[in-house]
Amino acid sequence: MDFSVLNHWQQLAFCASLCERSMPNFQLFCEIENKDSDFRQARKILNKVWEFLRGQLTSLKNMENQLDILNDIIPDPERYEHFGVYPAMDTMVNLQSCLQGVLDSSILDAENIQKMTHERLLEVLEMQDIVQAESELWLRQNDFENALFELLTSQTSHADMVKKLLPLSKDQGVSQIGICLDD
Repeated sequence: MDFSVLNHWQQLAFCASLCERSMPNFQLFCEIENKDSDFRQARKILNKVWEFLRGQLTSLKNMENQLDILNDIIPDPERYEHFGVYPAMDTMVNLQSCLQGVLDSSILDAENIQKMTHERLLEVLEMQDIVQAESELWLRQNDFENALFELLTSQTSHADMVKKLLPLSKDQGVSQIGICLDD
């Protein structure tokens, strides 16, 4: 993927979509650690990013405060003894990047966020002793990213694009590493 062809809005939408797709990872972590309020806060912040992408956010005043809140809920891997902290941390680092992108149009993190997402997925596959090329999760992630890139480079209005991005990103409630909390 050539991220240089994406403008700031498209890169931010790419990051928000990856964040949305990985949100079940953070949700599971919060359920395990009894941090439901952290999940609700993160969900609220990501919803604000989507509002911004739709062009519905009327003021950015509160967004800097959201960065402080987010910094407090990013899990520290040294404080937990299970692997789930890492995908949860990645999700919040991605969300932090989204917020910073809302506040500063010079931030173009899509390629970095994609790389972080791939590295974590590869780590999960290695732990399960699954060959990358044979992995349904890997193929699914690549299909998702290709569909996302195709949509972002189409001639669609921002509002219509967000309407398509959200269901695509939620991927029926399955994260990029296969976490699904919906029954």
